[in-house]
Formats: sequence, structure tokens, C-alpha cells
Amino acid sequence: MLEYLSDEWIQAADAALRASGLRAPDGERFAVEQQVGEVVFHMVFDSDGASVRTGAATDPAVVFYQRRNTAVAIAQGEQSAEEAVLNGEITFEGDPMALLSHRRLLTRAEDVFADVRARTAWDS
Repeated sequence: MLEYLSDEWIQAADAALRASGLRAPDGERFAVEQQVGEVVFHMVFDSDGASVRTGAATDPAVVFYQRRNTAVAIAQGEQSAEEAVLNGEITFEGDPMALLSHRRLLTRAEDVFADVRARTAWDS
């Protein structure tokens, strides 16, 4: 099992995303940063592919902030991200229009992570 938000979990998410073949349209770069408690990681999509990395993104379009329990509830399907934003459990900075214009790409990325979620130990 992969411990949620561990280096191994981020590496597994990265491997899954890289293998997916997802990419941004030619010439585009789209980065989303996640800050879950003290853990920071980000996804980058460009014309070469997609990846997940630890640490802060360079020029992210959006940065999300949330507590671990909120992130776990969303990842396990117990709560929607939209609901968490409306309830103030997720806050964000950046360009909400970038999220809308890349929504399909992000949805496909979530589908790619299904196997990683199935192999994740959420309690730690």
C-alpha cells in the first residue's frame, strides 16, 4: 500500500500520469499546485506530456489549499471538490478560468489516478 501524500505516493501518481499520454495542446503549459496541510505537490501538463512532482510549481495557474481530511474525503468520493470550495474547506488562488478551460484534462487525470487511489492507505 502507498501512504497518502508520501514520496512513494507522489511517484506512483507521476508514473500513472506519465503513462497516460495526457498532454496539453501544443505550446500550452498548465500547472496546478496542491497544498494539503504541510505537503505541497503539483501537476504540470504541456505538449510533451504530464507529470506530478513534489514541491511548489513554477507559475501555477491555480494553487489549492486544504486540510488533509478534506483531501481524503474528496479522493475517496465522500465529498466533491466543488462542495468543499463552497463550504470554504478548499481555498484557492489563481485563475479560475484556467480551471474551466482545462476541466476536461483535469477530469481525465483524475480517472488516471484510480489505480493509485485503490492502492492508497489513507490513515497515517
